[in-house]
Amino acid sequence: MILVGTASWTDPTLIEAGWYPKGVARSAEKRLRYYAERFPTVEVDSTYYAIPSERNARLWAERTPAGFVFNFKALSAFTGHGLEPRALPRDLRPLVPEELLKAGRKVPQSKLPEELVEALWERFFAALSPLREAEKLGYTLFQFPPWFKPSERAYEKLKEVSTRARAAGHLPAVEFRHASWYGEKVWPEVRALLEEWELVHVVVDAPKVRGAPPTVLEVTNPEAAVLRCHGRNAETWWQRTEAASERFNYWYSEEEIEEHVAWARALEERAGTTFVIYNNNFRTQGVDAAATFMTLAGLRPPEPSE
Repeated sequence: MILVGTASWTDPTLIEAGWYPKGVARSAEKRLRYYAERFPTVEVDSTYYAIPSERNARLWAERTPAGFVFNFKALSAFTGHGLEPRALPRDLRPLVPEELLKAGRKVPQSKLPEELVEALWERFFAALSPLREAEKLGYTLFQFPPWFKPSERAYEKLKEVSTRARAAGHLPAVEFRHASWYGEKVWPEVRALLEEWELVHVVVDAPKVRGAPPTVLEVTNPEAAVLRCHGRNAETWWQRTEAASERFNYWYSEEEIEEHVAWARALEERAGTTFVIYNNNFRTQGVDAAATFMTLAGLRPPEPSE
């Protein structure tokens, strides 16, 4: 089974582009229902910045048809990116040193108290429980930063991610952002560890620039495979942009999407569910690519809600 979607249905540039009809664009409920009538899955990337609310998770479950699947990007504090203090629940803010809170800047991972990180893990998983109960929860994406490279410490982190996520009933998927993970002498060991710890290896489509991860069609957990398509914009790949969608500003051609279909078919042979997620979310680039993929792959949109 192949499920196709995008990494967000709420990107401001998508809403401004007019993909949602006028009577739909201003309503959060109507936008999600409209999206879910066209695609069977979505990746929620806002959970990278802040803990989701259990209320929203319940509403998402209610507003989507049976079989629709939500995937979530793990909180930045879980992958070594640090954390924005303003994104913390109010009752947890006192756990951050006062001088860091007053500074108003991102708190580095090394400055996050262990007590705080533990509380965030617990709340993150608890918030998504309504979707797990509704059988609408897919993978949780742990996207590690480019400076996260192979080492014994990194392997310990991967094992921790697997242990924590699986204990909470989540399917952990790991995306590496640096090519060093795929070195000829490194990848065989990494692949074996991913298989041992039942971590889903995320296959990426990215521009061919120095240091960027290559496309490696490996399945390390028979439960699922994930293909994330970031576009092939070499100029912006390593740039810091005001919005993430600007970095992945890229229109996939039909020929390139045909390549994605071939990759997904190859992954599908070895995985129970193959997720294809378009992360080129500038304006309608992602939804257009996802729709083209479904057409080329002969996939049907979800059944409409009653």
